[in-house]
Amino acid sequence: MLLPGARYGWMGERFVWVYVGTLWLGGAKVFTGTLRPIAEVDDAHLLLRPLHQLGSRAIKWTCLLGTEQMIGGDRLIVYHDTPRGMRFVALNLNLVKGRRDFLTLLERRMLAMGFRERSVERSRYLSRGGEVPAR
Repeated sequence: MLLPGARYGWMGERFVWVYVGTLWLGGAKVFTGTLRPIAEVDDAHLLLRPLHQLGSRAIKWTCLLGTEQMIGGDRLIVYHDTPRGMRFVALNLNLVKGRRDFLTLLERRMLAMGFRERSVERSRYLSRGGEVPAR
């Protein structure tokens, strides 16, 4: 006998619908995030919009501490200073349209600001004075 108020199986649980809703919202956020540029460069800021974070990060050039990229890799880590100390933003370079142009522009700008390049094993760093940013 079936009771109208009874729940049968997992589909009747609220948790399942909250979980499905959370996954759907996360997917919608990633999809809508790909409709605008992931990275932008202007005279005052480096603007990064990583898909795995809710907000974008506008990093002033004066607050930039350095970058890290695996040689031949598709991830760029940007270290920057905040009032709460050093933070970093990881950026998937596969999502950057004009990836090579973006990296060339970023490298030229940082080298002009006095940053130096240093390679450690398979990682390439651009930092002030050649030191590797401590995590």
